[in-house]
Amino acid sequence: MADEPTPPAAPAEDRFLPGIDAAFQIRARELLPAVVSLAWIFLALTAYYIIKPIRGTVLQTIIGVDNKPTAILATTAFVGVFAVVYGRIVAKVDRTKLIVGTYLIFVACLAAFAGALRTGGPLVGYTFFVWVSTFNVMVVSQFWALAADVWSKEEGTRLFGFIGLGTVSGGVVGTTVIAALSKTLSLSQMLLLSAALLGVCLVLSLYVLRLAARRAAEAPAPGAPAQAEEPHVNAVAMVLGSPYLRLIAAMTLLLNLINSNNEWILDKLLSRENLPKEEITAFYGRFYLIQNVLTVAIQVLLTARIQKRFGAKVALLFLPAVGLLGGSAFLFVPILAVIQWEKVVENATDYSIQSNTREFLYLPASKLEKYAAKNVNDTFVVRIGDAVAAGSIWTATHYLLPTFGDVGLRVLVGIDVIAGLAWLFIVRKIGKLNAELMAKQG
Repeated sequence: MADEPTPPAAPAEDRFLPGIDAAFQIRARELLPAVVSLAWIFLALTAYYIIKPIRGTVLQTIIGVDNKPTAILATTAFVGVFAVVYGRIVAKVDRTKLIVGTYLIFVACLAAFAGALRTGGPLVGYTFFVWVSTFNVMVVSQFWALAADVWSKEEGTRLFGFIGLGTVSGGVVGTTVIAALSKTLSLSQMLLLSAALLGVCLVLSLYVLRLAARRAAEAPAPGAPAQAEEPHVNAVAMVLGSPYLRLIAAMTLLLNLINSNNEWILDKLLSRENLPKEEITAFYGRFYLIQNVLTVAIQVLLTARIQKRFGAKVALLFLPAVGLLGGSAFLFVPILAVIQWEKVVENATDYSIQSNTREFLYLPASKLEKYAAKNVNDTFVVRIGDAVAAGSIWTATHYLLPTFGDVGLRVLVGIDVIAGLAWLFIVRKIGKLNAELMAKQG
């Protein structure tokens, strides 16, 4: 009997690379763009986590913790206008011009704040707070929108966990810089360092944009016209008109309500310590450093494995479960150390499993949904959640704490626990819909 013919070996560029963890199955042809993408988001998050503790210092020393609701509402108002304008720009502007223009504006703003914060008063403080709160979601949302556009659903399922390592490791490096240099570098010098890192991100983005253009040119079948997108779109209406996007919006709103409430409690208890400016910056630096080290551990050891084995329907359950457990602990022991560690674990889970899975949710979305509707959820809806939290924080500041003392903080956390139960119900529905959409689109 003749031997069975040996099937031809796959081309070298299509083979999975040996020596890489099984959770990160990367083909040879995917390695360079995946590494460049990882480096881009790594440097962007390094820049952000140099900036983020400075925002905390500005809140404590210029704005005032009890004025945080005003800062949050100002952010929400700005982002509401921004989301509408940005949605219109996305439909009309080439994505290369969009991303390059965005990064040039980021760099210019950082240079301006480096000078203004030296002598600026409350108006500069509020402006900086609003800008940082917009920048942090914008830089991440825009990166992942492009990533979801570049990679197919199959590739994204394999590679997003690997690329996401840049997010969490950038957080570690940025907070390490702050923790180490907060007493030797001025705030202005740290902002200029962040601007320089964003300049490198801009260079890396050009490679990824070129890859996206090449893939888009190769995608349509011979003789088949490319599918046209609607040139004019109301991004908010797009979210409201889609059951799937509405659920993602509801999840995002609850996440940020709970996150903002708990963050304010941390800020409030820290303000009672009466620390000097340098010690405040160092505290936030250490806090974010511990958080980001834990984030890296979760991202490396758990995120990709959970997504690959169980999908979004299980991965999305982790963060609300952490919030419920941490909130319950604070109800019994309402002290700074408890809320500090609750926020460390909550943020670490958010920035690893939750964040990476949230980007995974947009793989079956259309191009406009990835850029316009996603931006609404990642900016405007995020800030609506913050605005609702501003109301609860204002109530705690002006009614609960004066009337009931620190029991008012427990009431605020009790609201978070109730919201967490609703969150669990919503993410179960999102996971089910995501599985259906992924299966429908092959």
